[in-house]
Amino acid sequence: MLVMAGARILGEPRFFFWDDTQLGAFGQWYGLGARILSGQVTMLSPGNWQGGNYLAEGQWGIWNPVTWLIGVGAHVGLGATAFSTLVKIAFLVVLCTGVFLLARSYGATPSWSAVAGFTASAGGQTIYLDAPSWVTGLQNVGLFALAWWAFKRHLDEGKSPWLFFVFAYLLITFGYVFGVIELALLLISALVVMIVQRRRASAIRVLILGIYSALLTVFVYLPGILTSPVTIRSGSGIENDQFLGVDLGDLATWPIATAVGSVRGYWGDLLPVPLQYVSWVLPLFVVFAATTWRHSIRSLVLPVVMLGLSLAIVLGPSVVGPLRYPARMMPYVVLIIAVIFAVLASRGWPEHVSRKRTVAVLTLTAATGWIAWAAQPASWVWILVAVLLQSAATVILLNPLRSKPRAGAGNLRAGGIVLTASLLVLIPQIIQYPSAPVSNFNVPSSLADMRAVADDMEEGIMTIGDVYSLQGNPASYEESLLANLWYIPGKDAASVYTVLPFTAFAKEMCADIRGATCPEALDTLFDESSTPLVDDMMLNTIVVVKGPGLEAEPDVGRGWSVLEREFTWLLSRDEPVERAGGVARTTNGVAVTQIARDDLGVTFRVDEAPEVGQVVFSRLAWPGYFVDGAALGAPEREFLLTVDVAPEDEGEIVRVEFRPPGWALELSSALLAGSIAISWTIVWFLIVRGRQRGSMWAARWDR
Repeated sequence: MLVMAGARILGEPRFFFWDDTQLGAFGQWYGLGARILSGQVTMLSPGNWQGGNYLAEGQWGIWNPVTWLIGVGAHVGLGATAFSTLVKIAFLVVLCTGVFLLARSYGATPSWSAVAGFTASAGGQTIYLDAPSWVTGLQNVGLFALAWWAFKRHLDEGKSPWLFFVFAYLLITFGYVFGVIELALLLISALVVMIVQRRRASAIRVLILGIYSALLTVFVYLPGILTSPVTIRSGSGIENDQFLGVDLGDLATWPIATAVGSVRGYWGDLLPVPLQYVSWVLPLFVVFAATTWRHSIRSLVLPVVMLGLSLAIVLGPSVVGPLRYPARMMPYVVLIIAVIFAVLASRGWPEHVSRKRTVAVLTLTAATGWIAWAAQPASWVWILVAVLLQSAATVILLNPLRSKPRAGAGNLRAGGIVLTASLLVLIPQIIQYPSAPVSNFNVPSSLADMRAVADDMEEGIMTIGDVYSLQGNPASYEESLLANLWYIPGKDAASVYTVLPFTAFAKEMCADIRGATCPEALDTLFDESSTPLVDDMMLNTIVVVKGPGLEAEPDVGRGWSVLEREFTWLLSRDEPVERAGGVARTTNGVAVTQIARDDLGVTFRVDEAPEVGQVVFSRLAWPGYFVDGAALGAPEREFLLTVDVAPEDEGEIVRVEFRPPGWALELSSALLAGSIAISWTIVWFLIVRGRQRGSMWAARWDR
């Protein structure tokens, strides 16, 4: 795996620092690390506006100690590219190790387990989307493999459950829902299997682990669910727009390392990389499956069920409510296939392979190559290279003319050849498809350079215009950053990345998830028909990216200075205001004195209230706010938090505070999950001790 990763870095030094890792993950890690190092970890950041609701976002992983370590590590000064590469390779190692251990637990030999580990790390979705860009997907599948191994270790080998509790906790608190779905499928499927097999004690164990996982899921995901009504993720429909959806035709090309199919995505209708690749070994099932399947099916019931369920999701609708992109489940399909292959090969790899079976494997390889060519005929050269290379590996592996090896040597020899060939067949893939099919935004790698961008900017920064145009010239990043890279200077910025845009705010500013806006957003900010939004948001710095509709010097009126630069206009408030999050203004003659302000709330005194009026705050009206001493009001502009005050409130001290919606239930779920983990670990220790002493109480758990 390390050789494969090194080869990809040689072909493209930024292979593991691409797209969402550039604009999302690294800045997020850095921002979280800064909060940890300052001792001010928080669930909410008002000044980061729609990107600042960290619990609802989920993928910040603020409850995850591994993410904390990564966040702190982002500050060691390696640079964004080098650090991201190390993190990704570390999780590829975690994935390889987890699958190796899982295959071993099902009875695979070390050599075939090594094949399984490499296969899982080389799948198309993993290597072309999760590893370069969607790092939480890579983290999830690696922790899922370890959680499954720990689960089976407890269920079938009678080991302590504590490893499962640890790995399941890490998996769930990464905040990426697809791994949690897979974990839920595993636990539910195992429970059903145990019930059908009448393994009462095992069913109880699964139920305990399942309740623990469900409670943690409530703790992590309920804030996002209860927040979703004010966001663009509030949809509940089911449809198939074919975006990152895999069909049956794509399945037929799984064994060809250079096959490019028809999965629709950011690139259009035709794939520019082998995203659907699983492994060249799939045709090799012919060699041993028929002779070993009957003897192995009982021990492989759960993996087979999991494979069927995972495939059903991959082949299902591309949109199910807030869940999108079923191809994201492909790494789990590859993982399960790799484990099943390793187990069956370990139990049934023959000492001698007949010519008939060798021809069958070669025929299957050629047939899948033909289907791959039919999907995209223009890629015929690289498909032919792959078919020839994989066929050569097959002949070397199966060589029906070689003399029969000594007894017991077949598995080790075959496993070694397959592992070596699994790397070699990727050579044409790495040469022809050196990078991910999503965007390289050419962002800086130097932390010092990115911090320097905001040296002359006051806290409260927002970008206006097409921020994506910055990637056209590296020098433009000396004037502006984009998305979560704004966390690196350590100043509040409204234009950070979010997966949960606040619908009313995004509509008002015509803003996308990464901070780009339409040109009209500048007029919206400075519109004086009412209180300008730039004042309500307490912005001090506006970076206007030059482009269509933003060619001329902005006319923003008094109180602001405009500096023209090569790629941007820099708008600076002459007299900076305080950070966002506090009282922005009042209405109807209401006068208040702000006493305290922090990320989670504001305390103020009502000095005057001649009639009912509002206190307007420079923070979004996320679900979860409550008021002590007054009443929560209807959001100003449909997104700014407000509090209603009346004449009888004069002299009152009012506290406005944020708690994630459902906070009491979420905390209770976390505490109960922790109690279950501790209690069951202790009880299991007593059961094992009792078993060693031969007690009847402990013996019941073996039934």
